[in-house]
Amino acid sequence: MTKSDIVAALDELGYDPETADEAIDDVFQVIGEALSRREKVILRGFGAFEVKTSKGWVSRDIRTGERRKIDDYPKITFRPGEQLRSAVKAGDPSRLLMLNRECQRQWRR
Repeated sequence: MTKSDIVAALDELGYDPETADEAIDDVFQVIGEALSRREKVILRGFGAFEVKTSKGWVSRDIRTGERRKIDDYPKITFRPGEQLRSAVKAGDPSRLLMLNRECQRQWRR
């Protein structure tokens, strides 16, 4: 699924395509900025993005035999939420929407 597919799906739900396109850009901009600051991004019911540090290692150039140190480096990880996992496991995308609305109802109480 591409960004234009998402905009088209939101258009079918009644959102203005131009506004939806801008909103998608803004959401990903905010997520990207938070991750670049090494902040964890949690989207309840969907999942969590986190920047973890992968440990460096010592490698060897096959041609020359020279040893090189690879430094630690940041790696972005995504851990799906329980509701997303259960919706995917059931093969029913509509379950995610229903579960999200149920989660929202519980949060408001």
